[in-house]
Amino acid sequence: MSLTKKLKYGVTGFTLGAVFFGGIAFGATTKIEVSLDPIKFIVDGKDKTPLNGKFNNNGTVVPASLSYSGTTYVPLKMVGDMVSKEVAWDGKTKSVLIGDPGSVGEQKSLTDLPPLKISSGNVDTNRSLKINDERYTKGIMTSVHSYNRMESQSYNLNGQYETLNFGYGTISVWSSGNLVKISVYGDGKELWSGNAVNGVPVNTASVPVKGVQELEIRFEAPEGDSANTTAAVVNPVLIK
Repeated sequence: MSLTKKLKYGVTGFTLGAVFFGGIAFGATTKIEVSLDPIKFIVDGKDKTPLNGKFNNNGTVVPASLSYSGTTYVPLKMVGDMVSKEVAWDGKTKSVLIGDPGSVGEQKSLTDLPPLKISSGNVDTNRSLKINDERYTKGIMTSVHSYNRMESQSYNLNGQYETLNFGYGTISVWSSGNLVKISVYGDGKELWSGNAVNGVPVNTASVPVKGVQELEIRFEAPEGDSANTTAAVVNPVLIK
């Protein structure tokens, strides 16, 4: 069989993770079609293409690249070797470590903390929801509209964290409006804001929260928009 033929592999995101990092257990639950067409790797003008398109990943020979849906996936350890950077996996914090790992900060889900203030009963926490066919179980969800323009929820951080990472988007099946403004406030000062737009995939944000005592997440309807729009902040993670 020629290299240009496509092979079917039962893989999930964790399957690709096992390609990238040896020793991670996984279960194959979804079949996708990938291409093993060989590609070249040129680093600083030097050809570092692996022999026969294969990479020895800690004793396991794996493809040097996989192409799926217009995207090429490669073993991170192989790329690290090419650029002389150590690559490791920290299972405790679920982090990829490239180069000098330093100290990986302790992580905590924001919504595992008890809310300090909630604007109304219209705000749901850690409710299972779907955005563009992706399911989330951690986060804050609410609806805003012309007669209920702003909803919010706050938490007491006690100045213990450095960064807040999260995703955000609208839930199309429950929305007739176009967008919701989402803002992050620290001790009454706006730290970040962005628009969750209907029909757009989940965006991600990383907000510095060093020294913040009270963190507030706000959802606001745009002026003049009378439609009902449901938005959510998903997988909000605090890092020390």
